Amino acid sequence: MQIVHRAMGLWKKRSRPRYALALAGGGVIGGMYEVGALSALEERLASSQAAFDIYVGCSAGSVVAALLASGIRASEIYQIHDEDLDDPLNMRRGVLFNANPLRVASRFGRLMWALGKHAIKGRGASLPDVLARAERDLPSGFFTLASLERFIRLGLASRGRGNAFGELGRTLLIPAVDINTAERVVFGAGDLAAVPISDAVAASSAIPGFFDPYGIGGRDYVDGGVGFCGHADLAAAAGADVVFVVNPLVPNRQNKGHSIGARGMYTIMEQAGRIYSENLLQLGLASLAVKFPRTAFYLLQPPRDTAHLFGPSMGFEESRAALRYGYSSTKAWLNEQGAPLLRRLAPEAAAI
Repeated sequence: MQIVHRAMGLWKKRSRPRYALALAGGGVIGGMYEVGALSALEERLASSQAAFDIYVGCSAGSVVAALLASGIRASEIYQIHDEDLDDPLNMRRGVLFNANPLRVASRFGRLMWALGKHAIKGRGASLPDVLARAERDLPSGFFTLASLERFIRLGLASRGRGNAFGELGRTLLIPAVDINTAERVVFGAGDLAAVPISDAVAASSAIPGFFDPYGIGGRDYVDGGVGFCGHADLAAAAGADVVFVVNPLVPNRQNKGHSIGARGMYTIMEQAGRIYSENLLQLGLASLAVKFPRTAFYLLQPPRDTAHLFGPSMGFEESRAALRYGYSSTKAWLNEQGAPLLRRLAPEAAAI
């Protein structure tokens, strides 16, 4: 009889499906696209009681996931950025890039000094050999993430929200990579559940080479997108029945006949990174469909010919365009390819 009651209790707890949102990284451009996309979804779900129970956010996606999991609406974040309001949640340039140009210049100066010093010592050594010899003299990055940590901490406080995973009414998981052990870690779970949300976001956003690794408790962490994309497996393992994955950055086709290879080193590296991350995501989702056959996965990502998302992922100039495109394109997507997701989240919203 006790077994029957226990089984009935489990059935009651699971009578409502668990919904999860998994947000991949994508820099400033990608984060803005995600805010726009989720504002469109939020608009369609306004009349329903459906909400996400589990939030997974990586890199830029961790910023958005942390705010949403804390109960801040996507539409509010959208309005702040669309109208460039003077608000603690407005992610302006100073949030990511140190406002002190002297510090950045000193990092570049240190880089050039180290290369020059070891090139002279090497007497004709190849560039890889020079870089290897200079490793201890090279900077670990050009920017710090102290400003981003402060942005999340003060942004949450401005809305009366706490900075602790345990204070949330839902599950928030933020992955990063321990640069020394080469292993993925998950803030918000296990031994890392006590780490403040703002520190977890900073750790997950530490793009190697761009930012210094982010230190927490004597460990150094880098971007959660290193070797991973989306981290939808964390949502499925946490018990989600439906996982909505948003991947904002995809490889771009040639733009108006101009070869990407002719657009310079930065564009080539950006394109290569997008190819790598999208392949990781597609392979990961294929394996998850086998590993979690009872979990439904839905993927939203922009088409490859979207000009608004081809600007530098860490740039701000196209961020507002990406925000608005995320909203408008997702509204159309929800009426077509995304209709099955709407039916799962809220049948009444799908009928609108």
